[in-house]
Amino acid sequence: MPSPEVIEFAGFVLLHCGAVADGNRGGELICPYAVIADAAGKRVIDFESETQEEAVSKGWASLSDSRQKGEWWAFGREGLYREPDQSTDVLLVSVWAPGMPDVASVIQRFARGPSQELYLLGSPELLIHGSDGAEPVDEWDREALQRGIVSHPRGALWSGWCPQ
Repeated sequence: MPSPEVIEFAGFVLLHCGAVADGNRGGELICPYAVIADAAGKRVIDFESETQEEAVSKGWASLSDSRQKGEWWAFGREGLYREPDQSTDVLLVSVWAPGMPDVASVIQRFARGPSQELYLLGSPELLIHGSDGAEPVDEWDREALQRGIVSHPRGALWSGWCPQ
């Protein structure tokens, strides 16, 4: 289970994903990116590529470098949550920090309104990636995620994306 600090880090990056997606009103996808945190602070690395698939592959490949350096790593992107009868757009943040045996991911479903503005569907979910795939976690520190969301300079946007 990720520590509250790791989940808070994921929340910060999740809000950033939402802010970028909300600004992309023309249907563009988020350019997959990593946020690396170390003693010097946070830095963002974009994985611009010809295809989204190639960008995502580059992002995952960057994890091994961060593991070797002992850096905190979060990988933000847009994706699809496939269910038997439909697919839903998601904001997706995978996160890892030293001491974690496996990567964890936070998924937030979303849709777009008439002006292509972002709105959230349901609550964020946490998955733990293991050798047999990703498993959902029922009990986790949602308050830590919220702390990370509001710690972002644009954290106030989150409540505006929630349906009333």
